[in-house]
Amino acid sequence: MADVLRADAPELHSSKHYHPARHAAARTTDYVFNQLIPYIGNKRRLLDLIGRAIDSTGATAGMTFLDLFAGSGVVSRFAKRRGFRVISNDWEPHTRPINTCHVACNQAPPFTALGGYQSAIDQLNDLPPRVDWVTTHLYPRDDEHYDVTTDRMFFMRKNGMRLDAIRHQIANWKSEGKIDDQEEACLVAPLLYQACYRSNTSGVFKGFHRGWGGQTKTALYRIATDLKLMPAVFHDNCQSNQVHSEEAESLARKLSQEADIAYIDPPYNQHPYSSNYHVLTSIALWDKPPVPPTLKRGGKSAIREDWRQSRRSPYNHRDQAAKAYADLLSALRARYILTSYSTDGTIPLDAMLDANADRGLTTVFARSYKRYRVSSQRYSEKPLNIEFILLVDTQRANTRSPGELRRQIENAEKSALVAHAGASRFTPSHPSSSPPE
Repeated sequence: MADVLRADAPELHSSKHYHPARHAAARTTDYVFNQLIPYIGNKRRLLDLIGRAIDSTGATAGMTFLDLFAGSGVVSRFAKRRGFRVISNDWEPHTRPINTCHVACNQAPPFTALGGYQSAIDQLNDLPPRVDWVTTHLYPRDDEHYDVTTDRMFFMRKNGMRLDAIRHQIANWKSEGKIDDQEEACLVAPLLYQACYRSNTSGVFKGFHRGWGGQTKTALYRIATDLKLMPAVFHDNCQSNQVHSEEAESLARKLSQEADIAYIDPPYNQHPYSSNYHVLTSIALWDKPPVPPTLKRGGKSAIREDWRQSRRSPYNHRDQAAKAYADLLSALRARYILTSYSTDGTIPLDAMLDANADRGLTTVFARSYKRYRVSSQRYSEKPLNIEFILLVDTQRANTRSPGELRRQIENAEKSALVAHAGASRFTPSHPSSSPPE
């Protein structure tokens, strides 16, 4: 197999490519992309690269695929559609209902007490508005006459009351025994997608636009449209898939069976997902945590105070990330280990390559990727980075030095930058007011 998949390699598997028009999460019926939470850093645009790495292992349907940092679940869904028995895991609590719905469930649960899945969705959409935790803490007092210095503007008030009504009813059905855990997840997951899609943000919940739709108002159509649940799309891979919500190394040590493929996609930078998506966690848990006053320093974003530090991952700390990664690699029992990472990541490249070389024969797959920009004023002389997959065959001794692997990644980046400079002069892009679909 090739040592490096270069940035200009031909597209061998077009069906694995994300297409914004065909795969918009709000509208597509494609299982992999339907109602996909718009996580920053999700791998929907890199499925072709991941697929090529998987193909090179020779793994076939029915084998076990362990996804340890599943997040939005796009790679777990991708593996499920390929026929693998998927074990999907993520530490963040809001991911559990999302991945239980889309990965653990092969078809819609029966919802016997409510007349079926569609009937349950219809009943939730028909509920009258309700003022509860979401409306009280995350919305302005008035959608038209708001004060940007004190009001939180994560959603329009009308949609806040829809969120409250739906989440309250789901909780009631669960406490009354009318729905089980999987049925609850298949209702909460579409609600969490709607909470993302209708939010007055650019994709994360650390902040919101000062006014509806931001400066350009291009996102106003989704923010102002009435919230309405849509049923999830399911895929039956004829396997018993599992979903967990544990720290990755802890789960790796607990699993009794060796995985055929283990996929690792740790956080790349210092920003914890617990603060980026705290609103989703509060809706998923529905524990109605205390929220700091808006005028308190750091309180405007309403981040759960009990999650600020306790959920901070070692992968968000430059002085801890390399050790956490090496410990995880040592704990994993898998024939093949795939690590997805970036040349912009927190873990030093040399440390990552050393850890992989210690586990077995290491191969690099790489491609260029346009860098994410949060501001049109934060220009960069480097318009792209390299996203790469490190593939380790743990049953074969490594014959490639870490230095050789590093040169392959560096050369791929140099080639991509030269190609980009030759194609067009770099012009900084303006950020969109709308998050990914």
